[in-house]
Amino acid sequence: MEINLEKMTKQADQQRQWQEEEVHLAATLEVVDGEKQKVEDKLGIVDGNDRFIHVLDDGSNDAVVQQFLVKNQLRTLHQLRLSQRQPYFARLDFTPDQSRHKADWLKAGELSRVYVGRWGVIQTPEYKVWVADWRSPVANLYYSGQVGRVSYECPDGSVYGELSLKRMLSVEDGQLTGMQDTGLAGQEKFLTDALSQLTSARLREVVTTIQAEQNTVIRADPMQPLCVQGVAGSGKTTIALHRIAWILYRLQKTLTPQQLLILAPNPLFLSYISKVLPDLGVDDVRQITFEGLSRQMLGKRMPKLEDVPQLRLRLTMSKEERDQLDDILRRKGSLALYEDIQAFLRWWEEECLPKEDLRLGSTVLMTREEIQRYCLTDFRHFPIAARIQELLKVVRNRLGTVMEKLRLAITDAADKKLDVLLHSLPDGPERRQKATALLDSRDQRLRELDELKKTFPKQVESRFGTMNLLEVYQLFWQRMAQEDAACQPACETVQLRVAKKKAAREDLPALLALAKGLYGLSVPDVRHVVIDEAQDVPPLQVKILREIFQHDAFTLVGDLCQGICGDGGIRQWSDLSEGVFKKPVEVVALSTAYRSTAEITEAALSVIHRHPVDGVGHTQPVLRHGDKPVLKCCQNAKEQAQAALSIIRGWQSEGFRGIGVAVKDAKAAKKLHKALQDAGLTEARLVTEGDESFEGGVQIMDAGVVKGLEFDCMLIADADADTYPDQRFYAKLFYVLCTRPLHRLSLCCVGEPAAHLENAAVTLV
Repeated sequence: MEINLEKMTKQADQQRQWQEEEVHLAATLEVVDGEKQKVEDKLGIVDGNDRFIHVLDDGSNDAVVQQFLVKNQLRTLHQLRLSQRQPYFARLDFTPDQSRHKADWLKAGELSRVYVGRWGVIQTPEYKVWVADWRSPVANLYYSGQVGRVSYECPDGSVYGELSLKRMLSVEDGQLTGMQDTGLAGQEKFLTDALSQLTSARLREVVTTIQAEQNTVIRADPMQPLCVQGVAGSGKTTIALHRIAWILYRLQKTLTPQQLLILAPNPLFLSYISKVLPDLGVDDVRQITFEGLSRQMLGKRMPKLEDVPQLRLRLTMSKEERDQLDDILRRKGSLALYEDIQAFLRWWEEECLPKEDLRLGSTVLMTREEIQRYCLTDFRHFPIAARIQELLKVVRNRLGTVMEKLRLAITDAADKKLDVLLHSLPDGPERRQKATALLDSRDQRLRELDELKKTFPKQVESRFGTMNLLEVYQLFWQRMAQEDAACQPACETVQLRVAKKKAAREDLPALLALAKGLYGLSVPDVRHVVIDEAQDVPPLQVKILREIFQHDAFTLVGDLCQGICGDGGIRQWSDLSEGVFKKPVEVVALSTAYRSTAEITEAALSVIHRHPVDGVGHTQPVLRHGDKPVLKCCQNAKEQAQAALSIIRGWQSEGFRGIGVAVKDAKAAKKLHKALQDAGLTEARLVTEGDESFEGGVQIMDAGVVKGLEFDCMLIADADADTYPDQRFYAKLFYVLCTRPLHRLSLCCVGEPAAHLENAAVTLV
């Protein structure tokens, strides 16, 4: 029997390394347990029961500080408890060069074993680093460095050295379950294994599988404006959230979570992403829609909005109607409109002023020249409406002086008449009657003066032009239409809504720009803004946010191929390169599609390639294979519902839990949901535009709700030619639907399948 000594030696070496890693893991867990116990002792926790921890808030600064400390200790405790299950996921053997830069906590010229985890683990009181936080500078070697000569950036400068080992470790419930020294083959296997897992009812954190191109986005300069063009499934949203976690780690001494803002397209999307940041050790980041942010800043001036989702409206339109709508949206969301609004405000600040002196009877309280000086010079640092209020203060002061003189004049005149009366008539009924009438007349005139003093400022204010936001917005568009007849359709839509005291969501950026000039805004303290699904955000919205927050720290992530809200959104990332930010805009492409199998990705790409989108480069699917997409052609709606049920039940029997079923519009979704429930699929949930929670399981929804979500399996239940015509708008929408699943994609159609599938490699059943 031939003995393979080389193989035996290799196996023995692997066994020895495995045992070494188990010993180190045991030591690390002991440190984690010790640090956890220290925190519990500080908090007074007995037997792990922290339900009754509270700090009395007596309103003092000491109480506020104590609450802050306790909150941080609880966060540390939570992270240590999670670290008991998985303290780290990688090991780096790194030897820093001898240099003038201090290499973090590593010793120059000495080999250090660096273990990387979701959270740092530091042993106190000696402050020995047992686990480096994934956001730390040295951890960057795990994401971007290959074995050999490498470098990373730390606060003191670049650190160069030799990376001799990069090892991926799988730890579950405190037990070592896997070990892989990287070469590219091992790294790809680790990634594909992670991507092959099933979804849950929330977005996943991907700390262990961040790829080099994603890592570049996460660690880009937080003060520079960054646009990320990410193909569907490239991890845009997840990476944007990890970027927030990294920014907070990098700037932890100067930045708080409340000073970061995530703008998401709808409440359902916010629910979907809500758990990722806490998993990364970040709480209290502002997460809101643009509508919600507008409501916060406008307060009581926020108009009622028409409750008609734009995408749903577009799905009911012909191409000609959509083109007309696109023209309106393009005008309402263009960067040029910002300058038009500023020009209008400069015009309105003069036009709204009274054209005559302000008089009280024959007395001039304020000349027209004074009004202009106050409003256009002295009070110019105030918003327009505030200038008028400041001017009214001056008017009230002058009015008070005039009123006091009139009171004295009335009183003196009445006193003189009364004196004459008392001396000219003998005491008796006649004198008393005339004296009473005289005094009553005096008192009546004084009351009238008091009333005039109250009402006159309102009369003065009414002589200024309207400061009502919707009315001013209507005036703006009327003026635009007078100067350019092409603006008339936009003007008419605004007039129709203002008549009902309403606005549309696409009006909000312009309304904010107007409100800022008219009244000022209640602006939250935000130091970095992340905008998701940015391809559907009007350039004007980005511009007004930049002007409101007064900085360039923006991260915008999106995919131009998924721009399904028409020309109101960003058509090219270069749209933001001039006229928005003061610093140069960096555009980064994420070209690898990680979410779906290669077969699903290729089918989706064949859809969008029928109507190519400018500014989008090549898409590379990750090499994870699965079944081809399946197309089922049905004879009628009843057979279509039966096919959908059969497909869903088949997926469930395979163990898939996250199943999305999409049809074109909300009416069709409601109908299909009822048919499936009547057929026994009682667990199916109907998801609508206004839903605020993402619960997972089998979800029936219209196409307008699907974007941004992901599922194990996706069924497009109405993939026929009549439902999705061969037009650019529908190509983008169909592409969005096809790129949602990780593992399975099926399509049903009644009659002829959509032309978008003409070049797609699908299996007919």
